[in-house]
Amino acid sequence: MHFLLSLAASLSLGATAGFAQDAAPAPTPVQDQTTDLREVYPGDDLGGPLSVGGTEITEHEIKRYLIYGPCRSAMEWRRINAICEDEINRRIASYEDELAVWEAIASTGADAGPKPFKYTREWFEISDEEFAQHLEDKMGKFFRRYPTLDKEAEIRRAYRSADWYQRELRQEMFFDRVFVPDDQTHWPDLTYEAMREEAGEILIDDFKESFERRKANYASAMAEWQAQKDAGEIVSDPPRMGQEDSMYRSILRQIVRDAVLGVTECKSSIDGLPPEILCTMDFDWDGNPELALHVDAIWEDVKPLVSRVEIEQARRFLALMEATRQRLAGEGKMISDEEAAEHMEEIRSKFGSNVFGIAQMAVGAHQFPSVEAYAAYMPLLESFRRSREADMASPPEGGLAPALREHLPIANQVMGLAKVEAEVIMLSAFDYPSCRWVEDGFEQAKAKADWLKSEIEKNGVEYAEYRKKRMEAAAEGTEFKPETEAMEPHDFWSRLVDEHSDFWDPPPPLEGRPGSDHAYRKLGRFGERTRNDMRSLLTESPFLNFLNGGLLTDAVFFKTPIGSVAGPMRGPQGWYLAKVVKRTPPIRPLNVNDERHVELLQDDWARIAFIEYAHEALDQAEVNGLTSWVRFGNAE
Repeated sequence: MHFLLSLAASLSLGATAGFAQDAAPAPTPVQDQTTDLREVYPGDDLGGPLSVGGTEITEHEIKRYLIYGPCRSAMEWRRINAICEDEINRRIASYEDELAVWEAIASTGADAGPKPFKYTREWFEISDEEFAQHLEDKMGKFFRRYPTLDKEAEIRRAYRSADWYQRELRQEMFFDRVFVPDDQTHWPDLTYEAMREEAGEILIDDFKESFERRKANYASAMAEWQAQKDAGEIVSDPPRMGQEDSMYRSILRQIVRDAVLGVTECKSSIDGLPPEILCTMDFDWDGNPELALHVDAIWEDVKPLVSRVEIEQARRFLALMEATRQRLAGEGKMISDEEAAEHMEEIRSKFGSNVFGIAQMAVGAHQFPSVEAYAAYMPLLESFRRSREADMASPPEGGLAPALREHLPIANQVMGLAKVEAEVIMLSAFDYPSCRWVEDGFEQAKAKADWLKSEIEKNGVEYAEYRKKRMEAAAEGTEFKPETEAMEPHDFWSRLVDEHSDFWDPPPPLEGRPGSDHAYRKLGRFGERTRNDMRSLLTESPFLNFLNGGLLTDAVFFKTPIGSVAGPMRGPQGWYLAKVVKRTPPIRPLNVNDERHVELLQDDWARIAFIEYAHEALDQAEVNGLTSWVRFGNAE
């Protein structure tokens, strides 16, 4: 398991991270772990006015992009709290009706079942003592496994700040109290329906058996403790009832959350909300949303924790999208809003009843910052694809279109699982151990990368001269005694990797299973990797490919000659030097006689060609307010 996934699982907010309405106060932290981030984070500085082709990109659009994406938990925290509050209000309000029905049945002498429970708001509250104990358990478990890690840095790495982590953890407990408490007699009908929809009675029965088993174990441990105490032998605190497995509970929580959101009318920018509104939630579908979250209100929460790099990415993405839209519209290639809606519905339909399937593809597979960003991108890509159908169509004589034939070798290496063994030196603008961007980090990284490259070239010249003189001496039968021996170039490179590469891997855990080191970067000695594996190790993605007009991964995987050092090249965390040791050809090349394979080839070609088309649009547009940018994988 990747370290960040392990961290999230250990600190454990699972899928329900986030919860609380705009008006709800943040929970009081157990201890103040807030760090002053003003040196790194810009607060209200969003970079000034930004326009493309005379169209202004407003601050609301930039803020909304950032909240939807890297700071989404600030929005989800409020949305899920609204879900909890709605359920609590429903249960409190329904008591009198339920009691009247129960009394009417009981008065007839029939079995009316248990008397309805009278819920109060206090019943659902999480006490400070409960929360403190839960927080201590979570933190203790993780940092017993990784005692050498910096506590604040690791919380920032997973949750941005200790305050955000604590409020989300508390709301996780709150969600469980409302929807998935240990005692199933307090489960709402919606929880039962969601579990049955997912797996019949299996999950319901499993949870009940687990609860009964934990109760029995607790009773036995408590009896033993009491006996020891009565005998005067006790020195320890009384036992506590064991908790349900955190991963299992997280799965149940996600099932219920999806079910609730599935019966709630939720809107965001995808549904045409104005730029100053993030989202709305209408629980009774009457057209009057019970919750409306405004961009400026949430921005006050997130602005201290947004980095300059994230702001630059937001501005570039929005400018790139606007320039591409203007170019498509100007060329008469932009599909209509109705066609765009039909296309998105077609994509959604592929996931059936899975409400969040598209999110798994958009944010998971393609690593877009949000579903909303992906939904804005897809109509542009589809417009381009339709405009280039003639370029992808087979010629009258059969076979592949010239554009596809040219792209086939690249696609074969990716989809046919070719491998490249590469070693990469990263000169980082990001301080991994402390999880912070370095002030002027990219400039410092570039200067160091330039110096290393010059040292490599200098060593190459010195070694070539050394080798020439040694061979001349051997030919003459004389002994060669240099003042200093030049280091063989690959040995020199290896020394530089050891001394200067900034790739960081966490320490192995001291407790539990160590897990696989497949995702470890080992100072940039990646070993043989497929292109997509290498892309992951270099923290790149399809989204960054679109945003930056290229990838460092592709420069290394496809373009770097074996044995030579390429770079310095720009990448996501700094500047890089790379050396390819070996290449292995694809083991499963595409079959151009298989229609499914041809469709995969067409989709891949259209996506790659669209990247170049979009960046040409941005380069040609009249843009004000965008900083200069070096494409990933490029030297300048």
